[in-house]
Amino acid sequence: MKFTCKKNDFLEGMRVVQYALTSTTLPILTHVLMVAKEGGVSLTTTNLATTIQSSFEGQVREKGEICLPGDKILSIIRELPPGEVNLDTSHTKATISCEKAIFHLLGLSSDEFPEIPSLEAKQTFSVSSENLREMIQRTVFAASRDETRQNLNGVYLEAGEKELKMVATDGRRLAFIRAPFGVSEQIRAEIIIPMPALQQLVRILSEEKEVKIGISQKQIFFQMEPVLLISQLVEAKFPNYRDVIPVEYNIAILTDRDQLYGAVRRVSLLADEKSRLVKFKLQGNILWVSANAPEMGQAREEVAVRTEEKGEIEIGFNSAYLLDALKNLGEGEICLELTDSVNPGLIRPSGNKDYINVVMPVRLETEEA
Repeated sequence: MKFTCKKNDFLEGMRVVQYALTSTTLPILTHVLMVAKEGGVSLTTTNLATTIQSSFEGQVREKGEICLPGDKILSIIRELPPGEVNLDTSHTKATISCEKAIFHLLGLSSDEFPEIPSLEAKQTFSVSSENLREMIQRTVFAASRDETRQNLNGVYLEAGEKELKMVATDGRRLAFIRAPFGVSEQIRAEIIIPMPALQQLVRILSEEKEVKIGISQKQIFFQMEPVLLISQLVEAKFPNYRDVIPVEYNIAILTDRDQLYGAVRRVSLLADEKSRLVKFKLQGNILWVSANAPEMGQAREEVAVRTEEKGEIEIGFNSAYLLDALKNLGEGEICLELTDSVNPGLIRPSGNKDYINVVMPVRLETEEA
């Protein structure tokens, strides 16, 4: 295999596929499959659950393929001087040169690389990369990290009735978002996409591009030229999220997102390290945000609010869950809908019910007593 290409093209291709490299007992999974053919070069990496491909133009003088250690290739290309890069291979050895720099690198045979999944989608549709990135970022943080809860280890995607919905939950909090999407044919899909695949996808999504999504029984692919990401689906049943989302409330508290986020962040510095409890106490148009850790001290801050209904309420939340929810709401006024001190609280942008976060409360000590 022999080809010449621009350094930046090579580097961008490696930057994209690096996210599927994995440290494992299988050495081949730390390698990138490099294939030179007429018109350019393709790069492929896989961790068996997710496969990422990218390609770039180059002058191919001799076709061929080889597997090279991904981290080393990325480091070498990154440090090369600007200009053209030459790569020649002989069996499982590669020579990389650029101006006066020359590297000799040992690789593996392409025969050892796992079989690349075929694209057999039963349903396909397209969404904008901007909308897709926003939907992933606003939900994926709420997915469970507990590997024993397989059905919660990803984001639930529901497509149908010209709406795209994404939901994630770890059993203590839930994030839900929906957006319209126009398709000519009827699309129906209910699947769970693994969290790592979506985290990788967010890193490689290009701006101002349409993303083609294809779904089959066991896999999903996201295609945005010249990048392709293929992921296995989570084969489990997602819980009925509709039963978790409160439909009624007694008090709605409206305030500026930044003010509440800042207050929770500051007060949580003295929250109990185990429960991370931050207490909300509503009195008139003041929301008191407080935390107390007996071994350290206590903190309290007031936040100006307005309410749709008069009343008082006292409720506790895990500060980490609150901060995650508030951080993803965006700037402006937010609405906190509460029923009482023991039922879930709902947080959303004011005047917008297309994105909501549900957070379970932490029972206060007075109630336990």
